[in-house]
Amino acid sequence: MSVDLEGRRVLVTGGAGGLGSACVRALLGAGARVAFCDVPDGRVRDAADAFGPAAVGLESDLTAAGEPARVVEESNRVLGGVDALVNCAGIMETVPLRDVHEDAWRRVLDVNLTATFLVTQAAANAMRDDGGAVVTLASVAARSGRPHAVHYAASKAALLSMTKSVALAYGPTVRANAVCPGVVRTPMWDGIIADRAREFGEGAGEAYLRDVTSSAPLGRAGVPEEVASVVLFLVSDLAAYVTGQAINVDGGLEMD
Repeated sequence: MSVDLEGRRVLVTGGAGGLGSACVRALLGAGARVAFCDVPDGRVRDAADAFGPAAVGLESDLTAAGEPARVVEESNRVLGGVDALVNCAGIMETVPLRDVHEDAWRRVLDVNLTATFLVTQAAANAMRDDGGAVVTLASVAARSGRPHAVHYAASKAALLSMTKSVALAYGPTVRANAVCPGVVRTPMWDGIIADRAREFGEGAGEAYLRDVTSSAPLGRAGVPEEVASVVLFLVSDLAAYVTGQAINVDGGLEMD
């Protein structure tokens, strides 16, 4: 059984990032047309060139006033409608809980939670009559917390609750689900490794990566395409009876 998204129109936030770009490629490979957004620093143009003509890039700082609604409106315009939303935009800072400053807390929640909610609200409102799907990338950090990323873990835990609320509010026409990646080698994880090395010394980051991955039953880090394949499933009609769920993609690191 293959995933066929021919004719579907999908908006992907954070679509030039590690997991976001993998999701865009997977959606395009299944026949979807994609609008993707990311921050205005040149990466959108480069990603659009790589993706090809079936993907339209939009530059946006989703934390700016009015930007989430504008991105949804622009996606509707360029695609002729939106059938699905994939929320991949997110940031992470690794720092001990005792050292988290209020401005850093607000920044992480503004990007990971508030902007994601506002995009989801606008997209779900646009899809509610004709139906659609929302898939939000959370994290296994939402399940168990993180002493060196409390603001990140808190924002991702809130996304799990938001997903359930969206499923309840917009069903039966709109499905909403979350995906919780574990250790997946992306630029974000490269940043985690570098932060650990700065705090604990050379080699500490790689040692942390080995410790975490070895504790999972599959014993390895994931790759972005393994997360994107689950996103693809949840967007598609193969998941027509799945809503309000959070699916771990983590090699068994978390089992609830």
